[in-house]
Amino acid sequence: MRLLVRFSVFVLCFLPVFPVPQERARIDLPYEDGTVVIEADELFRESTDHWVAEGDVIVTHKDGVLTSPRLVYHPTTGEVDAEGPVEFTQDLTWIKGSRAEFNLKTGTGTIHDAEGFTDEELYVKAKQLHKTGPDTYTAQDGFLTACEESVPKWSFTVSTGHIKLGGNASFNHTLFKIKKVPVFYLPFMRFPTGDKKRSSGFLLPSMGNSSNRGRRFSQSFYLVLGRSADLLLRGDYFSERGFGQGLTFRTRPNQATRLELDWYGVKDRKDQGGTSFDGVGETKLPGGFRAVADFNLVSSFVFRQVFSDDFITATKPTENSRVFVSNNFQSRSFNFLVGREETVFLDGPNAVIRNTPTINFNLMGHKLFDTPFHLDLRTAAEGLSRSDSNFETPGVTQRLDFFPQFYFSAPLFQGLRLTPSLGLRETFYSDSLQPEGEEDFPSGENIHRQYLELTLDLKGWGLSRIYRRPNGNRWKHVIEPSVRYRYLGGLDNFEQIIRFDEHDAIANTNELEYAISNQIFVKRKTKSGTVNHEWLSFKIAQRYFFDPDFGGALQEGQINQFFPLNTLTGFPFGGVGRNFSPITSLLRFTPKPGYSFDVRGDFDPKFHTFRNFSVTGFLNRPNFYLGTTYFLTRELEPGTFKTNQLQALVALGKILEGPSASATFSYDARSSRFLTYRTRVNYAWDCCSVSLEYQGFNVGVRQERQFRFSFYLKGLGSFGTIRRPERIF
Repeated sequence: MRLLVRFSVFVLCFLPVFPVPQERARIDLPYEDGTVVIEADELFRESTDHWVAEGDVIVTHKDGVLTSPRLVYHPTTGEVDAEGPVEFTQDLTWIKGSRAEFNLKTGTGTIHDAEGFTDEELYVKAKQLHKTGPDTYTAQDGFLTACEESVPKWSFTVSTGHIKLGGNASFNHTLFKIKKVPVFYLPFMRFPTGDKKRSSGFLLPSMGNSSNRGRRFSQSFYLVLGRSADLLLRGDYFSERGFGQGLTFRTRPNQATRLELDWYGVKDRKDQGGTSFDGVGETKLPGGFRAVADFNLVSSFVFRQVFSDDFITATKPTENSRVFVSNNFQSRSFNFLVGREETVFLDGPNAVIRNTPTINFNLMGHKLFDTPFHLDLRTAAEGLSRSDSNFETPGVTQRLDFFPQFYFSAPLFQGLRLTPSLGLRETFYSDSLQPEGEEDFPSGENIHRQYLELTLDLKGWGLSRIYRRPNGNRWKHVIEPSVRYRYLGGLDNFEQIIRFDEHDAIANTNELEYAISNQIFVKRKTKSGTVNHEWLSFKIAQRYFFDPDFGGALQEGQINQFFPLNTLTGFPFGGVGRNFSPITSLLRFTPKPGYSFDVRGDFDPKFHTFRNFSVTGFLNRPNFYLGTTYFLTRELEPGTFKTNQLQALVALGKILEGPSASATFSYDARSSRFLTYRTRVNYAWDCCSVSLEYQGFNVGVRQERQFRFSFYLKGLGSFGTIRRPERIF
């Protein structure tokens, strides 16, 4: 509109006093810092106070263009009348109307029956659009939407609204409508026009329903704290529980630093409330150092289970908090860590392990001069503490660790390679476990742990053959055996070591591991050329323990989780002494990208049956995704338990285009119940989308069903109670 005013002034002030010829005319007029270009079929002056431009009038200045069939200017009063239809475009702004009047002296005017886009997304329609300043307008009797329809799919009514191009538009007393049906009322609303810059204000409210927490009403306030920080304050009301409140603080003072803190608390009428505090931040320091803080704290496991919005968070058994500084350069690594890990137990006190602090320096694959020998080195100076249902360490336990490993690879024959490795480890503890009656308790007596580790890896030799199909295609079959011998000795004080982490749970062993793998490869064409694609693979492995009680560390009748028992399979099997480990196998079938199918299982020769079995697979095709996993375990010895569960996820359609749907669930066959399930349907139009979701939980103290929704408005954002879905595969 401002351009319309300025353009009209110069068109009418610089036109010649004699009629322009009847052919198409063009005039270039200097104006401030640019040039005004006017094109029209006719340009003439009817009288001293009456200038006229007629016939497809086009006025251009820089990137602004105004079109009108006829334009009249009165220089005495400064009034301009542009007959319709008029149209103005500049950058992302496009507005049209039936006619327009302006006063050049006051710089104001009105466009009648105005409609258009203030940017690429937001569409405004008003009975009258008044120009009140260089870039400001007032709209009356209309609506705001992002849908180009006579009756838009959604809209906000406008009684009186104020618009600043490139800034914000604000409306008082607006109704949100779906088609012509009012949905809710807002006393005030503001949204950005032009560039989507952050601005403070209330977000759209949301609501939902839960069988356990009742109806939920949520409202949030967003506060901009300068260019590099913001704060989100939110409040929830649960009709069955009470009020919840939270805040999220985010800052990014520079490109190398970011921090996000989130706090949430509920004062629950049923005494299951509490608070949670999560945070993540990182920054790059001089000299290649990187500092990271990542922590999550919760007042109680019950609170997290009741008020978490997803299944994974509600059932997670550990809370980890850590702050560390690290630097990785070439084959070296330096780390400084302060951390806390809490493991939740429903039938007793939680186990809490603290690092206060840990400093370590590591070397990985460092070549020793010009020799064939390589060095791996782990050194650490640590302050540790632990408390659980059995004991609590006194103060801070010092742990000093030094562990070099030397190795080289020697070629033998026919591609066979032998890799010997020798490691010597010494660890000092300022505290140890000492017997008191029938139990062991921490004491201030220090202890040294020393052991030698020798491994021999034999691999590289295999059989391969290429087969040809009748159609000319080829496939390759590869058989590769591998053998590893490990001897670890010198640990005569295993029962005196306090267990802080996996570095403490190490026992003597004398074992032989043997495995054989089969692989089938086919040629597959890609954009970058032809590659070998693994079509099928099958691996089977087992260990033989020459020392079945691991130097006395194995305690029969209870679960045993220590190195090396915990490195063959993900399931425990050390409840009884044995020479032969379970036979672990993995079959993977991948006929082409987008298809995968895995079968895993551990067969126990001691019990002559499978200990566990799982099937996992996914199918990813356009507009269709299917992922599933089924697993079961058997209770064959102490420390193992029965499970029989199925998890699946199926999705149809594109979530950003037309209809789509998804469903996910976790089903426990032993108890014949769904632990969690979620079904979701979506429909996306060109200017909005809607999602409806039904979700249920049946874990621990939480048995509930809840309905959630989300409504996305193009150009404005989304509101509702649906959060980003978690990944289960």
